[in-house]
Amino acid sequence: MLKWLVFASLLSSGSLLAQPVELKYAHQPAPAYPRSLYEQGVSGLVLFEFRGHSDGSITDVNVIDSSHHSFAKSVQRAVPGWRLKPWEVGPEAPESISFRQELYFTHSSERQEPHRWIRRHVRVLSCNTFNKALKTFRANSPGHDVRDMHHITYTFRVLGRSATRLKMTDDQRAELGNDFVRAIPDVIQRCKAQPGLRYKEALPDKVRELI
Repeated sequence: MLKWLVFASLLSSGSLLAQPVELKYAHQPAPAYPRSLYEQGVSGLVLFEFRGHSDGSITDVNVIDSSHHSFAKSVQRAVPGWRLKPWEVGPEAPESISFRQELYFTHSSERQEPHRWIRRHVRVLSCNTFNKALKTFRANSPGHDVRDMHHITYTFRVLGRSATRLKMTDDQRAELGNDFVRAIPDVIQRCKAQPGLRYKEALPDKVRELI
């Protein structure tokens, strides 16, 4: 039996934020961990979106980005079979709601701590690998912001963990996040111009110090 951890994080869409519906799962079996990736000790992420309906059904599953196509395929097979707890439709509770989710596949060797491999990944990532992933992301998800790319998502996760460790205030956390968002275009340009760099070397000093 493959022993691994699925860490899921719900990311509400803008339309959901104004709704009082609390989405809960009635049935959510974990996607299968691709055996070949498990045997290689590979962990990863899939960011996907779907529509939840008041009867509990899920439709329109779409992978926005993933660290490996096999992880994406596993999610695409599993999510249509998930069920949400139904809700009553009303003036402030629509029949269907769009939302998205981050799902992390974490290998058992990581001691069930996604942050371990995420931080390691960001530290060793090369600009060349980043450039290739960005090209794939733009080809597969042309309507999405580059912040949805998994390497960028990893960076946000590491920064968030560092902010918690340093006991940053909400304002300080927001400032750190905004600094990174503003720097993303420059990071992309630096990696494009110097593919031999490490990705973290293309980050602004304030961000790189917390990686």
